[in-house]
Amino acid sequence: MHEMHVRDLHIGQLLLLEALARTGTLTAAAEHVGMTQPAASHALARLRRETEDPLFVRTSSGMRPTPYGERLSQAVSGALGLLRGGLEGNPGFEPAAARRTFNVYMSDVGQMVFLPGLLARLKSEAPGVTLRVRPVPSSSPHLLLESGEVDLAVGYFTSLRTSFYQARLFRERYVCVVRKDHPAFAGGMTLEAFRSVPQALADSSGMAHEVLEKRLLTQKVPRDVKLYVPQFMVLPLVIASSDLLVIMPNRLAEQFARLVRLRLMELPAKVPPYEIKVYWHERFRDDPANRWLRGLFTSLFAERQRAGMPASAR
Repeated sequence: MHEMHVRDLHIGQLLLLEALARTGTLTAAAEHVGMTQPAASHALARLRRETEDPLFVRTSSGMRPTPYGERLSQAVSGALGLLRGGLEGNPGFEPAAARRTFNVYMSDVGQMVFLPGLLARLKSEAPGVTLRVRPVPSSSPHLLLESGEVDLAVGYFTSLRTSFYQARLFRERYVCVVRKDHPAFAGGMTLEAFRSVPQALADSSGMAHEVLEKRLLTQKVPRDVKLYVPQFMVLPLVIASSDLLVIMPNRLAEQFARLVRLRLMELPAKVPPYEIKVYWHERFRDDPANRWLRGLFTSLFAERQRAGMPASAR
């Protein structure tokens, strides 16, 4: 028997072999794969010549495979099964039965705002799912989203444009936060009070904070910064027991105000609000698990649910 190569086979021959092994008659096999009887006979004859083996022979119980025919038929059936599985599209995602870890880019502000509601929903809908929050890298956050190592980015990003989709969650704004009885603001917020009060600044507040700093600089609103910290989380207790002022996102400030005695006021300068969004790479646009996770964010946090749209023309 000479060696046969995969390149010598045609999909019609493979389908016929599979059907013939299952039905035991050439007529039924031909009908099953949509061939005429003569075409099926021709295809089987060609296979016999190429393999130098009868493959199937007539018996009292129908067409039965030779040992080589049986081995080839089993191999063909397995290969066609894999091919059919690949062509069926994405398998569904069942949250209740899922056992996997999702990785999400989220700032410290985002963790405070999103995690309580998100964890409560995961507990009820997907108890086997684990969430791993990844710190937003200072450069090239797109790389791990492209590779799939990180599933989503949630927050304010200016660098996730080409090849990314996005869904708007809500509009956020900055507010000034001081202790409840701060004497400098007995009469409310004024530009003079803002300039005179020492301030604290969180360095890790991300891209939106860069926009804030540029806007204050443009409007010539100086700040007397006396404290720099890497994250916002330490600031509530510091502010509540000092004369420091801090500028922070409104939703975060409202959460802190439930824990300690703080006063929230508007900024003395015009700083436009910014949009918090969820971002995903186009590679995972149709992935059921990714679709479910980003749907979780929009259902929980979107002010107005909007479909994902290309962040820019691809």
